[in-house]
Amino acid sequence: MSADYINVEIRARPSTPADRVIRNQKQREHVKQLWIFLACVLFTLTVIRFLRYVVSRLTRNHEERPPSTDRDDKESNKQEPLATSAFYRLRMALASGFRILFFRKSIPIGPGSIASLSELSFILIYIAAMFIWLLVDTRDLWAVMYQDRAAHLASSQLPLIVALAGKNNLISWMTGISHERLNVLHRAAARTNFIFLWMHAITRVVSGLPPQFDFTHNWMRSGAVGLGAFTIATFLSIRPIRHVAFEFFLVTHIVFIFIFLVAGYWHAKAQNMGDYIWPGILVWAFDRFLRVCRLVLNNRFWSRSHAGDALVELLSEDTIRLTLTRRMSWTPGQHAYVILPSVSQMPFEAHPFTIASIPSNANDKGENDVVFLIRGREGFTRRLREHAVTSPGSRVSAFLDGPYGCPPDLSQFTTCVLVAGGSGISYTLPLLLNLVRLSVNNDTSYVRRIVFVWAVRDAAHLQWISKTLVEALAQAPRNLTIDPRIYITGKAYPIPEVPTLSHSTPVDAQSTSSSSEKYISSPDSELPVYSSLKLTHGRPSMKKLLHEEIANAHGPVSVDGA
Repeated sequence: MSADYINVEIRARPSTPADRVIRNQKQREHVKQLWIFLACVLFTLTVIRFLRYVVSRLTRNHEERPPSTDRDDKESNKQEPLATSAFYRLRMALASGFRILFFRKSIPIGPGSIASLSELSFILIYIAAMFIWLLVDTRDLWAVMYQDRAAHLASSQLPLIVALAGKNNLISWMTGISHERLNVLHRAAARTNFIFLWMHAITRVVSGLPPQFDFTHNWMRSGAVGLGAFTIATFLSIRPIRHVAFEFFLVTHIVFIFIFLVAGYWHAKAQNMGDYIWPGILVWAFDRFLRVCRLVLNNRFWSRSHAGDALVELLSEDTIRLTLTRRMSWTPGQHAYVILPSVSQMPFEAHPFTIASIPSNANDKGENDVVFLIRGREGFTRRLREHAVTSPGSRVSAFLDGPYGCPPDLSQFTTCVLVAGGSGISYTLPLLLNLVRLSVNNDTSYVRRIVFVWAVRDAAHLQWISKTLVEALAQAPRNLTIDPRIYITGKAYPIPEVPTLSHSTPVDAQSTSSSSEKYISSPDSELPVYSSLKLTHGRPSMKKLLHEEIANAHGPVSVDGA
């Protein structure tokens, strides 16, 4: 179908005043109905989270019992099933099946981009809802009936799009979905609205602009400027550009979206649609306000005695340890944004990293060591690595914004498999340390076995990680079995000296690999009995490992990786 034919079709049916009255009424109704639908979805997710919490608490209180921690009880090492009721087994089976289907199944959605089935479902539902409310009751797709409705629907979604991108947002607090996962929906919603706004602009121009709507008016020019800024921001946000030049993307995204919101508000205000846009600006300002508050509280700008710096250490050829002492608490598995003005290209450039430590051993000021394990690659991390090489053990001015994220609660599982590759250990290591601490403190934890898998290219990394692992093994109570397995994937396979525990005696350990392995011995009766630390040259067979752990488990199994 030619462009001339489309032009004739769009112009063929001039609207009457009665048509415009009906159109305006439908626009308001459809915007309201769409938001009622989205509110129902949000309410449903909130109720599901609440019910899961209630069921989890009731199950813990009435059906499960935490394992005994009496070291003198010889029966405490026997791994008996924690829950035997049919209801409990059915609930866990349904929950596991749901997680496998909706969260572990990944589907390609673009070049180098994947989404879980749950994410893809929400994306498709949102897009379908937008187009349904756009095209329903348009008199055989008459452009007059949907060209402005597209702008109304798109503009009304701006507060939602901004909220989905924020680190502090009501959606995360209500549903428990972390802002990282919400960011996938943010991009999908933004690109859907990008299509809607261009539908509005093209159909308006093609159908002919009357004198009161031509580009001699500033409000029309501001609409063109806003759409142009939104278009540039959309194309600069595609995955290849974000990965290659993230810092460039971040700066341009903020600038162009700010132009889009301001210009879009000026354009919409002339048509009494400004109420759609200013809430989005308010949501953005609220997120920034909370982030500034976190910065002030975490970094104690008013305190002269507070050290506002960070220790930079080069652990290996490409791994940096960044340590900040701050008066803050966090949940193991959360991340924070680090600002290093002397390393960054811009003074307030913030980069997210997973916190590789747990809040413990606070000093007399109530401060904790916040540790980050950072792999030097490109951009900011490359400059940080260069600084660590030229000035090892130096201190740099640093600011911290966080913590963020909704890590899983692993204490409800009996077996936990923690899998990490390279710098991903910054996520799994604090989970391991926290589970050990829960068991030592006799807190409510049902974990009886932890399999800690780490695949790393260079064996030299063991020189800085082995001490932490050995200390965790030494602290674990007798009813908690820890099976740490480290795989060296590089060609060279020099095995460094790994610290051992004092007063140790040999422990029977069966090798699960034909590759060369080095073992850490176990302590005497005053210390726990645990599996050997296996150092294996090669890659782990995750399918075999998971099959064995699931088959031998006496309760629910959690698998977490990074």
